[in-house]
Amino acid sequence: MTSEAKIAANRRNAQRSTGPRAALAKARVRRNALRHGLAALVVGDPAVAAEVDRVAAAICGPQADRLERAQALIVAEAQVTVKRVRRTRAQIMEQMSLVTPTQDADARDTASMRGRDRSAPCLEQLLGFERYERRALSRRKRAVRLASRRDIKKITS
Repeated sequence: MTSEAKIAANRRNAQRSTGPRAALAKARVRRNALRHGLAALVVGDPAVAAEVDRVAAAICGPQADRLERAQALIVAEAQVTVKRVRRTRAQIMEQMSLVTPTQDADARDTASMRGRDRSAPCLEQLLGFERYERRALSRRKRAVRLASRRDIKKITS
């Protein structure tokens, strides 16, 4: 059982941790998911929503019921997100490859150092994108697993 003192301390802490209060800080936090758009839902963009609908229709077909269509939409949204993450990763890797070393030995050493300095943030970004890809792959796998369980229940019923 939780003591009254602990409950009171939790309430006091909750009062203090309410997020940013200044308008500038709130504006900065509001843009968190918009750095590259991979954390935001993909169906907000009409072009992406059309692609999700097209993939979902290919997955479940025209005779699908409401539940099958909903699962297909989840799978399609996750697949489109995976595709977007991989496309963004390829663009970053392409930017990293544009660093070209010079022919002179001393210049080559300094150029490679500058290339490393420029590529360090890119490498951090690439590592960060793994999170979005893993999340989308996990979501897709869960939706497929759930859909297959429903199919098994339909067959056995």
